[in-house]
Amino acid sequence: MSRVDKFNPLAKGSAIDQKRDALRGGTCGKAQIEEPKFDEIRRDAITFNLATDVLYPISAGKEASIFLALWKDHPIVLKAYRLWSTPHKLSTTKGHIRESSGKKTRWILGLIEDIAVAEFDVLQDCFNAGVRIPTPISRVANYLTMRFIGDGETPAPQLREVELDDPETVMNEIFDQYLKMYRDAHYTHGDLSAYNILWWKNHPWIIDVPQSETVNKWSDMNKVELFLRRDINNVLKYFTSYGIERDPEHILNVFLDAYIPSNLRNYRELRNEGLELT
Repeated sequence: MSRVDKFNPLAKGSAIDQKRDALRGGTCGKAQIEEPKFDEIRRDAITFNLATDVLYPISAGKEASIFLALWKDHPIVLKAYRLWSTPHKLSTTKGHIRESSGKKTRWILGLIEDIAVAEFDVLQDCFNAGVRIPTPISRVANYLTMRFIGDGETPAPQLREVELDDPETVMNEIFDQYLKMYRDAHYTHGDLSAYNILWWKNHPWIIDVPQSETVNKWSDMNKVELFLRRDINNVLKYFTSYGIERDPEHILNVFLDAYIPSNLRNYRELRNEGLELT
């Protein structure tokens, strides 16, 4: 049983098997994957007991579409990872090794499911570490649901859309939250910016974490450092509009001083000469 399907309330096979059968029309052989319509997404969400209703799309990114959904009377977010248009490519020769089974597959749903599972796990680990992120709720196949950040059915604005009264305090709070994500949950965000931070109830909320990288004893710390530096620079670039300037290398070193896996503490000494991480 996969990490997704153990949360699946349905008894008739796994969610991924049901979706495969639906795409194939209940027969064996190849499936034609077409762009799912809103009605199909709504039907899946209700069938898989992810939501009691799906109201309308909120936004669409390069990987997934975001919908306002309901669980009874409570607004929630439904995220549907795309099968038809995604930057994640499935090699027809190498295939994809499933996280749940360790077996190779060339079935695109297996790849997309693992991406959805990975984001759910990041959200859950960050929530448990006390990071201010949307609380994960449930996950089935290429769908996941999470807490809706906003008032009523109005989504909270992105940080770039608001005028801050005390920008320096907000900037420090963003770095404090990101430090928790890195030091306590052991993830880099990978795409942190004013586009992926919401402003709600006078606090910043970090969102959109599918590109996060796990930081553990198997990590490439040069890559981790590169992601941290890029995220820090993106945040600092936004706050220059308020006349605030900080040394990004100092902030980076605060992060690295807080956590590096014990077996990788000397990674800089082993870095290839001339390798520039910018």
